[in-house]
Amino acid sequence: MVNSLLLLSGIGLMALGFLIPIYYWRTKKVPVKYFAFGAGLWILAISIKAMMDFTITSALTSYFVGFGTLVFVIFYGLYLGLRTGFFESGLTYFVALKTKLRDMTFKQATAFGLGFGCFEAVVLGFSSFVSILLFVLTPDMISTVPESQQSILLEQLNQETWIVGAAIIERLATIVIHVFTTILVFYAIRTMNKKFLWISIGFKALLDGMIPAINYLYNPSTFLDWYAIEFLILGLGFIAYFGYKYIKELWMKEYGKEN
Repeated sequence: MVNSLLLLSGIGLMALGFLIPIYYWRTKKVPVKYFAFGAGLWILAISIKAMMDFTITSALTSYFVGFGTLVFVIFYGLYLGLRTGFFESGLTYFVALKTKLRDMTFKQATAFGLGFGCFEAVVLGFSSFVSILLFVLTPDMISTVPESQQSILLEQLNQETWIVGAAIIERLATIVIHVFTTILVFYAIRTMNKKFLWISIGFKALLDGMIPAINYLYNPSTFLDWYAIEFLILGLGFIAYFGYKYIKELWMKEYGKEN
C-alpha cells in the first residue's frame, strides 16, 4: 500500500519553487530574466554533473569502496562536495565574469540565486510527485522493479506522512544556501576579491559533501532521527541567511542602493 499523502512532498517543493520567486519579483520589481538566468545556470551545472555521473563517477565510486566504508565516505564526500562547489559557484563566477551579468545589482543577483535554487526545487518536486503518483495509480508497477530493490522501494513509498515536512524544511534551507552562495560569487566579482568565491565554493561543498556520511553512516528510522538531519541542514540555512544579510550590508556600504 502506497502512502498517497507523500505526494504532498512534491507539491510542497513545487510550491516553494514557484511562490518564493513570485513574491520576490512582485515586491522587488526585478525583471524575470534574472530568475531565468539563474535557472539556466542550474541546467548547465546539472548537465555537466550528469555527464560526470555517466563517465567517471561510477568508476570513482567502485575505487573508493575498495578501501572500506570510512575511506569511501571521506573521499566520495570530498568528490561530491567539491564537484558541486566548482560546477555551481565556480561556473557561476566564470560565466558572470565573461558576460554582462558581472554588473548585476544586489537585487538582480538575489533573483539569480532564487532562480537557481527555486528551479531546482520545482524539478525535484515534480520528479517526486510524478514518481509517487505513478505507484499510487498503478501499484502493480512495483512488481516490475528488480526484486533486490523492491523492499527498499516499498519502504520509501510507505514512509510516515511526517516525512513530508522534513523534505520541505530541507529544500527551504537549501534555497537560502543557494541565494547566499550566489551573492558571495557576485560580491567576489564586484570587489575583485576571490576570497568570497572560495567561501561560496566551500559552503556548497560542505552541503553536498555531507551526503555520503549521512547515507552510509546514519540510518534514520524515527521522527527524531529524520529531523535531526534536517536541523543540521536548517542550521546551515540560518548561517546562510545571516551571511546573506551581512554581505548585503557590505554591498550597500560600498555600492549604495541595492537596485
